[in-house]
Amino acid sequence: MNSSAGGAGQMTPKAGAGSHVEIVLTARPLERVDSEIAVAGFFTDERPLRGGAARADWRLCGGLSRRIENGDLSGTSGEAMLIACGRALRAPRLMLLGLGDRQTYDQLRASDEIRSALDRCRKLRLQEVVLTPLGIASDDVPRHAAALVAGIADAWAGCERPMRLQVCVPRAEVAGVYRSIESACGA
Repeated sequence: MNSSAGGAGQMTPKAGAGSHVEIVLTARPLERVDSEIAVAGFFTDERPLRGGAARADWRLCGGLSRRIENGDLSGTSGEAMLIACGRALRAPRLMLLGLGDRQTYDQLRASDEIRSALDRCRKLRLQEVVLTPLGIASDDVPRHAAALVAGIADAWAGCERPMRLQVCVPRAEVAGVYRSIESACGA
């Protein structure tokens, strides 16, 4: 695992035979990170959009909000839309994922949603991914570190290609998230 605010290391999923995932924490916002794809999620019962989805929507001049209003997206868990970003984000594509109902979102669902998101990226043969912690408030990432790591490891188990995963967290949270993820990787 690497941190753009200091520290270095790498996480290798226990289940992977030769595969590895390099986790890089970045204090840069989703739209300012170079990657093959940006990943953000949103809930069925949470408007306006928040987190990475809100930042991407702003950069796409409300394009995500319009798709939601038109009924193209509802936020149901398992729902996904791949969107070309042009120059709005540094990543040429955005994967917007439905996370279901906010009221029932817990660590198990967080792990499942992260696994599902990265599994989709793996199937698309993408190796450089940036995401905001799906459905996890930026100040709550340390508490969900084990769920985050479990979802990453499950998605990359048995995959022979390496992946570089950049996780956007606020600068003030980088050190705490780094310690929590490193502890979860060692467990």
